[in-house]
Amino acid sequence: MALNGLRVGVEPCGVIADGDAFVAGEMERCTADFAVLAVTHEAEAAVDRGYFILSEVVVKTSQHAYCVLGRASTWGDSDLLSMELQLAAYVGLKRVLAPELSASTNVASYARTLLALVSNTAGVPVVVRVRAAEGAWARWNRVRMLCGHQARLQVALELGDDACDLPQWRAEPVQLIVLPTSMFIGNNAGFPVLRKDHQAEIKRWMDHTVAYVIRQSEDNVDLLDYVRYLRFLAGTLEELSTAAAASAEYRDVLQAPLQPLMDHLESATYETFEMDLPKYDHYEHAMMRAIQDSPRKEIVLMVVGAGRGPLVTRALRAARQAGRSVQVIAIEKNPSALVELQLRNANDWGHQVTLIRADMRGWVPAQRADILVSELLGSFGDNELSPECLDAACRLLLAPHGVCIPQSYSAYVAPLSSTLLHARAQAYGDGHGLETPYVVNIHAAHVLAEPQIMWSFSHTQPSDQIMGDNRHNQRWAAATFRVQASSLVHGLAGYFDAVLYDNVELSIRPDTHTEDMHSWFPMYFPIK
Repeated sequence: MALNGLRVGVEPCGVIADGDAFVAGEMERCTADFAVLAVTHEAEAAVDRGYFILSEVVVKTSQHAYCVLGRASTWGDSDLLSMELQLAAYVGLKRVLAPELSASTNVASYARTLLALVSNTAGVPVVVRVRAAEGAWARWNRVRMLCGHQARLQVALELGDDACDLPQWRAEPVQLIVLPTSMFIGNNAGFPVLRKDHQAEIKRWMDHTVAYVIRQSEDNVDLLDYVRYLRFLAGTLEELSTAAAASAEYRDVLQAPLQPLMDHLESATYETFEMDLPKYDHYEHAMMRAIQDSPRKEIVLMVVGAGRGPLVTRALRAARQAGRSVQVIAIEKNPSALVELQLRNANDWGHQVTLIRADMRGWVPAQRADILVSELLGSFGDNELSPECLDAACRLLLAPHGVCIPQSYSAYVAPLSSTLLHARAQAYGDGHGLETPYVVNIHAAHVLAEPQIMWSFSHTQPSDQIMGDNRHNQRWAAATFRVQASSLVHGLAGYFDAVLYDNVELSIRPDTHTEDMHSWFPMYFPIK
């Protein structure tokens, strides 16, 4: 019944003694995907007895367990709670909802009970119900920390009249968005709808992997119309752009940064990069401008780290557009990629390109380049050794007053909150996951402040003035950020921007991101 991955559940008010009958009857009638029901009913005597009797159990068989989320019936008896979690695990319930964590809750006592449950019972995730209100995040954060950041703790976030924009919560392990029927209003035809600000917030959550619960506030409310409305709202979402759709599968996936200097990249990796047409459009425009501005009659353009040749193709096109005579030389150290370059030179480039199999840091040409082009930039600008490699290449390959593309690039960081990314980093690799930076399409996170520049590298100085050692590339920086709301910092998000030539720029900073470019995801630097 889910529409485009949207899962909608219902939570009836009042007592439901027969959960199986509710699932087969009312839940099906409402076209819901699941129901939130109490695990047991009037079962206080079960603790002394040591087991539940049939009349106390709401969902009695595993037949409907896949579409039921259990709700703890009480919070005052930890022994009964433990028995309910054991029963939920036995029947096959996927999650159990704890009672609401409210302003009147004794947080320390709540956390103590919660920790005992998740530590001593079967592995059913426990979902903490929280109303989106002032102080709610601070209470949840304290519970989370008192429980030692248990991975089995999740959040059911209930929205209300004043819940309009909740970026802080999108960094948390929110699994359920609860919508009480009381927050809906009637339209002209009498059907339930949401206010426009509530619609906007729900649509923001629809871009995340959460399920929705329509909580029945009054007995006489028919949940069918509410479920239908939520599915209608999902159908009004805008389609992802081509670039966003291409990168959606990598959301919050940790990837080790590429090391093209040390490793020979595979053809599939090159192919992925080549799909980013906006990046190569900008490179082509930068090369055309540099060719037009060159005072040389016969221009030598070198592409260093040519890969499978996308920049070579763009360089030839830029030369035609500029109407200038350009000798193109492609330098590549990967012997396998050189085979593909030879093929393209024969089939696509008409043998116009001189191919060199060499490391850009060690080859000495007979004639130096007027324009040197590289796409060695990493997600943090310099993290793929671009400064070191381009310094050596410029010193050996570039004429004294030649042009390097890119001309400069800068690195930026911002504090980041993301429970998901931190948990994945902690579990990554051989136990040193929190000591490694990652390339990530950051999604389930909250960037807590505007990115600040850390450092820059420039390749505009005359090539005969570049130092032979690497001391001039050492960098360090300090920054102070102002965070507007209480937050838990899980690390730093890293970005870069670059000046390719003159005013032709690339950027992955959120506020200046090059439109539809998806070659580079941000960096994530976790902290312990």
